[in-house]
Amino acid sequence: MSEVVPQDIRPAFPVDISREDVRSKFQEILGIDEIATDLDFDLVKSWEEDGLRFTQIKYPSYTNEIINATVAAPLDSQGTKLPGVVGMPGTGSSSEEVLHKTLHRPKPKRGPLLGWGRELAKKNYAVLSFSPKGCVSRRSTIGDWEEETKLLAPYGRPQLGMLADEAIRASLALKAMDVVDQSKIGFTGMSLGGLASWMAMSLAPWIKTSAAVCGVLGTMEQMIHYGNTKRHSSAIYIPQLLRYFDHPQIVASCIAPRPFMMIAPTEDDDMPKAGVDELIHVVRPVYEKVGQSNSFLVHRPPGIHTYRKKYFDWVVDWFDGFLR
Repeated sequence: MSEVVPQDIRPAFPVDISREDVRSKFQEILGIDEIATDLDFDLVKSWEEDGLRFTQIKYPSYTNEIINATVAAPLDSQGTKLPGVVGMPGTGSSSEEVLHKTLHRPKPKRGPLLGWGRELAKKNYAVLSFSPKGCVSRRSTIGDWEEETKLLAPYGRPQLGMLADEAIRASLALKAMDVVDQSKIGFTGMSLGGLASWMAMSLAPWIKTSAAVCGVLGTMEQMIHYGNTKRHSSAIYIPQLLRYFDHPQIVASCIAPRPFMMIAPTEDDDMPKAGVDELIHVVRPVYEKVGQSNSFLVHRPPGIHTYRKKYFDWVVDWFDGFLR
């Protein structure tokens, strides 16, 4: 339990936001002027390996930082368009690890699962992976990252807004690939990548489904008071968010009733159980009301904040059911 802020603290000047206005307010809070709907990107190179075609591309973020991404797709798709998935790593991982040659965990009990993006591509998906803003490969030091957070705040440009925008742009690049079915685009990712998945889906109505693995999702309020806040940089705590709503209202208003799955291990310090309980309590009735209860799934396995092989199997099953 955090003792840094009072347990009975409440947001200053709270504002009631109607359900239909949650998306636009969330976009405003994240500092995204306009949600991109198309994207110019450059083809860098392509190669064949392991029964897959890899295509490296690059495109600008809205701050004109060049983002490098790689698309992996089966060589023989038999002339059919493939469902597309944007697959994003966690903070300590990278797109190179997502597309690693073998599906494995270097450390049995913790740390990243490698190769899950390549493995998904082998199952007849087109998978675009990039290292999103916040990954260790995209920053120099934690101190520099905190300095950037501090200096962006007065402009209303939180780093998580940049993260969500990068994921949205990745989905647009994937949609534009000749081999991809534009109507079947999904997000998935671990930790930071899972966070990007649900935030970007909230803002991008063309995304068909997402599977967020340990995606820092529940309630921000519970995370502040009962999560391990020392694990996070200040960027995780979006300024002013709780004046308007919390995670459950975002999912209920901006994702539902589109299919959405999340994996929330019961000992994950980023996702206190009470926060996940509250999210389920708010979101599930929205799906049930429209007869889509099977389109919302929360896995709650025992364990800590890590990507286990069985979680990947759950992600594949989800996409096979809702993205084919």
